[in-house]
Amino acid sequence: MKISFFEEFPSTRSLGKLKYVTWACTVYVAARSVKEFRKHVKEHKKKGITFAWWPILSKEEGYWLSPFSSPKAVKRVINDAIASKVSVMWDAELPFRHPWLFLRCDNFIRNKRIIKRFFRKYGKKIITAEYPVKNKIVHWWFKRMGVSFSPQKYGNRKIVMYYTSMHKLIPSFLLPGISGMHSLYGTKLHVGLGTIATGILGDEPILSVQELKRDLDEMQERGINDVVIFRLGGMNRRYKNVLQKFAK
Repeated sequence: MKISFFEEFPSTRSLGKLKYVTWACTVYVAARSVKEFRKHVKEHKKKGITFAWWPILSKEEGYWLSPFSSPKAVKRVINDAIASKVSVMWDAELPFRHPWLFLRCDNFIRNKRIIKRFFRKYGKKIITAEYPVKNKIVHWWFKRMGVSFSPQKYGNRKIVMYYTSMHKLIPSFLLPGISGMHSLYGTKLHVGLGTIATGILGDEPILSVQELKRDLDEMQERGINDVVIFRLGGMNRRYKNVLQKFAK
């Protein structure tokens, strides 16, 4: 199993947690620009570790990337990615924390067209972080909202955010959907597990070591060979002892 990491708050301390990682992986590093991303990772290069840019926006711009985000910000991210040719982790989430953005239908129409064009051109270098889905109706709605992208159509890879610490009831509710997507997308489907450290919300519950092992066992049983842990900054010796048993 390939075990990679998100890092939403890159710093010397959080990226220094790579000392616990003894296997090859990818770290998705959040930054406002490619220049900022490269500055963060410059001092932390290590054999077997690759880095990908996780573009984030200001809270006023929408923070996550969707057709409801600031058009200026979306264009800035896309132009930066194309110019630099870096791999991009596109965090496709709706602005539920900033509901006024849902009122900007003009942004939605304009951005959706621009984002689709970007995915058609750059899709093979994009991995999307997306909501898990229960059924085809929900999947259809997320596609219409511009926060779900088909690897079959665009060539991207997809990370489904399966964070059991945040939603105690989701295993029985969402595991069948993950199995279905795995059958459809194969190696292009990755699963996000966590959380082992808080994120932008600031109050995310933390998985115990035993709960993380349970989730890894679930993925292994379903043939999922790529998982991404949220987030690197939470790594410690106890998590390492569990993860290295699954890592290859």
